[in-house]
Amino acid sequence: MKNEVKRLHQIIKVIRSYHLLKDFSPENLRKAIEALGPTFIKIGQIASAREDLFPEEYTKELSKLRSQVKPMRFSIVKNLIESEYHQKWDSVFASIDKEPLGSASIAQVHKATLLSGETVAVKIQRENIEEAMCLDIKLLKKAISILNVQKFLGDIIDLNDVLDEMYETAKKEMNFKIEAENMIRFSQNQKDILYIETPKVYEKLSTSRILVMQYVTGLEIYRKQELIDLGYQLDEIALKLADNYLKQALEDGFFHADPHADNIKIDQGKIIYLDFGMMGILSKNDREILVDCMKSIISGDIEGVEHALLLLSVSSSSIDYMRLRKDLQLILERHQKKEIKDIDIKQFFYQLLSLLADNHIKLSRDITMLIRGIIVLEGTLEDLYPEISLMQVFRNHVKNLPMVSENTVTELAKEGLKSSTSFLSLPNEMLHLIKGINRGEMRFNIEINDSKHQMDKMEGIVEEFIITILDVAFIVGTSLIVMNNKDNLPFIFYLYMTGSVLCTVWLLYKMILRKFKRK
Repeated sequence: MKNEVKRLHQIIKVIRSYHLLKDFSPENLRKAIEALGPTFIKIGQIASAREDLFPEEYTKELSKLRSQVKPMRFSIVKNLIESEYHQKWDSVFASIDKEPLGSASIAQVHKATLLSGETVAVKIQRENIEEAMCLDIKLLKKAISILNVQKFLGDIIDLNDVLDEMYETAKKEMNFKIEAENMIRFSQNQKDILYIETPKVYEKLSTSRILVMQYVTGLEIYRKQELIDLGYQLDEIALKLADNYLKQALEDGFFHADPHADNIKIDQGKIIYLDFGMMGILSKNDREILVDCMKSIISGDIEGVEHALLLLSVSSSSIDYMRLRKDLQLILERHQKKEIKDIDIKQFFYQLLSLLADNHIKLSRDITMLIRGIIVLEGTLEDLYPEISLMQVFRNHVKNLPMVSENTVTELAKEGLKSSTSFLSLPNEMLHLIKGINRGEMRFNIEINDSKHQMDKMEGIVEEFIITILDVAFIVGTSLIVMNNKDNLPFIFYLYMTGSVLCTVWLLYKMILRKFKRK
C-alpha cells in the first residue's frame, strides 16, 4: 500500500510537471509518458499502432517511443551486468560502448567486445522493471474502476483486457532466455530462405536479464536513399519482406509480432530481423482456418468469413448472427468495388476489428497479435515502397498454398448438404459444426426466425439427423457381428437388428408424413 501511494504521487507529479491538463500536445504527451516509465511507454506503443482510434499526429509522435526512450545511466548498466554475472563486467567483456545502440521500454542495447575479440550486441534489462510494471498495472486498473472509464468507451476497447494482455506479453519479453529460444527457433524456420538472416545467440553468456547476440551491421530499412545508393531495389525488398511474413504466419506458425522499421535491417542482400521478445504462435488448425478466411475474403464469401471468424474466436456469446453477416457484407462489398491492388489492408483490418468489437467477438491473443503485426508491417512497407499492395501479396501467397485438407466425412457432408432434399437439406451452419468437430472445435451458429413453426421444423431435422446416425451405427454393428460370428450369432445381434429396423421404419414414417403434409 505504501508503494502504491508513493507511485501515485510520482504519477501526479509528472502530470503536473508536464502540464498535461493544459497542454495535451502530442510531443508533451510523449515526453510525459517517457517520464512515467515502462508501463506507460508500452501503452503508448500500443496506442501508436491504433490509427483507427487516435489522431495521426498523436500516433506519429508516440511511435518514437519504440526506440527513443530515455536510456539508463552507464553506471547502472555496469552494476546490472556485474550483479547478473556475479563478477566484474570486464571479466566478461573487453569493452562496452557507453552510448546505447537503442533504448526501449524494457531494455537497452549496447555494442560490446568479448574477450575473444568478437563484436556483440548486449541487451540489458532495466532495473526493477517487473515490480514497477506490476505496480503500475494495479494502479491503472483501480483508476479504471473508480473513474468508471470503461462506461465511456463501451465496446470500442476493453482497457482491462488491454492491460492484462500487455502485462502478459511484457512478462515474456522480460525473460531473455525465452527471446534467445525464439531467435534460435526463428533461425531454424528460415534456414532455407536465402534472403533472411537471424543474429547468432551467445547462449552461454545469455541469462534471463542479459542477452548477448551477434552485432548486426547494415542499414535500417527506413534509410531508403542509402539503400538505393548501394544498389538495392526497394520494391524487391518490400515484396520479399511481405511474402516472408506470410510464410512465418501461415506456414511456420511462428511469426515476428512487431515488424516495425526499427526492428529490420538490410545487410549484404539479406533482411535481418531484430528484437525477438514478442513472437506469435499459431496452431496448425488456426493456420488452416486463416487460409480459408483469406480465400473467403478475396472471393467475397461472406459465410466463409463468418465461419472462420467464429472458429478463431475465444469468446462469442450474445451474437446477433444476422447483424454480423450484414456488417461483414458491408465491409466486403465496400472493398470488392476496388481493384485488389488498391485495397488498403490497414483500413480493412481496422474495420474488421471494429466489427468484431461491435458484435461481441473476441479473437485469441495470437490471432490479434498477427492482425496487429500485419498493420505494423503495412506501415513499414508503406514507408519503404508505397506502390506495394500487401493485399495483392496476400492473394498471391494464399493462392499458392495447398487447399485445407478435409476428411472423407466432411466431404460427404458437403455433398449431402448440396444435393439432398430430405433431412440432409440442413442449413450451411451444420457444415460449420461438422468442420468444427473435425478441427477439434465445438461451435453452433444456427439462425432461425422466432416462431414455433421454425422451431418445430428445426427440432424435426435434428431428430432425424440423430436417428439416422443411430440407424447407420446399428447397421454397421450388425454387419460386423455377422462377419465375426457366422456360425453362432450372439444375442446382441438381435438387439442391433431390432434397433436398425425400428430406426429405418421411423425414418420412412417421418418421410411419408412430411410428403403428405406438403400436399
